[in-house]
Amino acid sequence: MPVLPEWINFQFPPKIHFEIDCGYKLGSFVKNIGSRVVLITTQKELENSEELSIIKTSLEKHAEGVIIYDDIVDRVHFKDLDTCAHFLRISNADCVVAYGSFESMNAGKAASLLATNDLFAEELLVGKKQPKKKGLPLVVVPTKPLLGNECSPFFSIVDDKDKNRKYFAHEWAFPELIVSDPKIGAGMSSSETAKTGISILSAAVDSILSKYANEITSSTALRSIELISKNIVPAIREPRNLGPKNSIYAASLLAGIAQSTSSLGLCYALSLAVTTVTNLDIFQSMSILLPHVMEYNLTSSAGKYVMIARALDEDVTNISVIEAAIKAVEGIRKIYLELRIPQRLSEYEVKKIDLPGIATLAATYSFLDCLPRELPKNEIETILVAAF
Repeated sequence: MPVLPEWINFQFPPKIHFEIDCGYKLGSFVKNIGSRVVLITTQKELENSEELSIIKTSLEKHAEGVIIYDDIVDRVHFKDLDTCAHFLRISNADCVVAYGSFESMNAGKAASLLATNDLFAEELLVGKKQPKKKGLPLVVVPTKPLLGNECSPFFSIVDDKDKNRKYFAHEWAFPELIVSDPKIGAGMSSSETAKTGISILSAAVDSILSKYANEITSSTALRSIELISKNIVPAIREPRNLGPKNSIYAASLLAGIAQSTSSLGLCYALSLAVTTVTNLDIFQSMSILLPHVMEYNLTSSAGKYVMIARALDEDVTNISVIEAAIKAVEGIRKIYLELRIPQRLSEYEVKKIDLPGIATLAATYSFLDCLPRELPKNEIETILVAAF
């Protein structure tokens, strides 16, 4: 299923403010959205306390009240969401700010939607009951680039019963405003920058390969790939120079705009499953799996791979389409070699016995119908074995 109704070729309603060192302005943005603010973050992702203090002070200047909700420890479970949504209701919040990384964004999107609907998390994500009302207005402030998830109208939450990660997409899950400030992520280590940048690359490739992709989404994703390929190495070599990091943040936004209509695909599905079964995070999983997923899809999407090769600045003149498509995979692997990024799950102590379970879970995600060709479960497992 597409992220949005099939008759929509492109939609991206969120507002974006993209600026280095703009945290102190957040209150002046949010005052036009709501006055009783709850800031949601997980304890693990409560990063850059100095910047968070600036943001909270700015919000307090322009709001009637600001509460930081940090009762969620790490991965967001159904019970966490139900408790958080109840808190939003009793506090009479009229605006939610999600501050943090992947899990904080999931929590913010889901809780803001549940707070205005008479639903429990399990009913929404397992029972697939549709919300009848728009959620509370959501402002997202990512502490690092989030492979575009900061922009997208979907989220994933861990089921308390089977411990698997459930996926939900709805046009009402779009944030109202995205505030992207590279200064907040200025303290990212070299390894964090590398895996985050490559995960954005993975998300952009996923969205291009989707059968719901169009000229608008593909152009946006290709620009994201170009920005990553040109700025990932400088961002690591010059950690105090915010210019390259600024471009990585921009690439994440562009990847998010693309995936919001075209959908993510196989790499994302496998990564969600891997993060459920192992201790790997979403960024590590996406970066490890990308080359293997690209090799699998090479013959079915050769024309799209030629565009990716060009975005990677590979020379594709005077060669066949298949040869040019191979250049795309080679271009990705060159970046991996330069950054010394692991390309095997076994390098992270993932056990081979876990692979069938990962394949089974990945096959359950509804958005896999966006793939360019049908993908049986045994072929998913074959990709994982190749990545092992």
